[in-house]
Amino acid sequence: MPPRTSTHSRPRIVIVGGNFGGLTAARHLDRRYAVTVIDRSPSFEWLPNIHELLSGVKRPADLRLSLRRLVTRAGHRFIRAEVTGIDARAGRVATSDGRDFAFDACIVAVGGVNDTFGVKGADRHAMPFKSVDDCAAIGRRLGSLVRQSGERSVVIVGGGLEGVEALGEVLRRRGPRESLHVSVVESGLRLLSGAPPALDAAVRAHSAACGVRVCTGSPVTAVTRTQVRLRSGERLRSDLTIWTGGVTAPPLLRASRLAGKAGRWAPVTPALQSKQFENLFVVGDAAALPRPLPKQAYFAMQMGACAADNARRWLAGRALHAFRPAPKPMLVAFGHLDTFLVRGRSVIASPALAVLKEAVFQTTMAQIDPPLDTSALRDLRARLRGTARNLALPTLASLFR
Repeated sequence: MPPRTSTHSRPRIVIVGGNFGGLTAARHLDRRYAVTVIDRSPSFEWLPNIHELLSGVKRPADLRLSLRRLVTRAGHRFIRAEVTGIDARAGRVATSDGRDFAFDACIVAVGGVNDTFGVKGADRHAMPFKSVDDCAAIGRRLGSLVRQSGERSVVIVGGGLEGVEALGEVLRRRGPRESLHVSVVESGLRLLSGAPPALDAAVRAHSAACGVRVCTGSPVTAVTRTQVRLRSGERLRSDLTIWTGGVTAPPLLRASRLAGKAGRWAPVTPALQSKQFENLFVVGDAAALPRPLPKQAYFAMQMGACAADNARRWLAGRALHAFRPAPKPMLVAFGHLDTFLVRGRSVIASPALAVLKEAVFQTTMAQIDPPLDTSALRDLRARLRGTARNLALPTLASLFR
């Protein structure tokens, strides 16, 4: 498909999805383009810190920014709607409320959805861990269990980054209450399988000291209201099952012919251009890159900037640039007990690193939403107050005990 010659005064670019990749793409497009961002949520959500909702260190409002404010400030149009189809050949995006939006180029940043891998009962009895609303609901349920008397049990399914950070916050919320039993189930042989082995060892050591049971090498076969059943035949008592076990592609990718099969990510070229349609670019979790990358927010933001540049280039008939990811150190939080800085194969551990992770959060949120108006300034002040009260002061106090 050759570059589309727009009959409008400004080339039209529709961005489907307004979180890290989509919002970054919008912010890298200027007013020479008629940009429309469509998302079913009214909010940008800072997903790397949603685990802190389990303990109450963060409130839902701390992790949300108004998409309308952010998009409008960039000079573009925001539409709150659910996209049901993308017709690349016709250059149109359809939404569930019956509207459609024409485009000359489209950037798809739809992320992923929870995947229970067909495990019996998981959709009904396990609580997903994918959004602010998901984790706020887990936090409420966890708070209720902590307040109850008698023996209670929490099972976290999945020992990847989400599962480990969820575990840290469960332990923070539990405190010294040993009658709340905690287990982690991981189908593989190691926790955080893509990270250095030292990280698995450190998390296991903390878990053992806190009485956490770590079950590896035996996948979950069923979840009931009161149990998590493993392939080994073991049955774990559970009053709260937290599912961090996986993510899959949203149905929209298959429905729009961006992916060949249901549950598959959209194949893209090194320039993030869809292999099916030249006028579509795919970023973030939704993109199946020639060389796979971890599904991390900072990669999604880098991809959004690259896709915006390549959409401009494609519309102008110019050569596209290959996406070149710039890896960054990863900070893994483990509640109040520890924070790990992972760079390559090296790991540095210290509870004081929690302040660094919080600084990344606060700085980036302020860059995304500069306090240029009353609403943004109010949100910034609220975030800073919450940090001082719930994280900074307790962390500093723990260092001097």
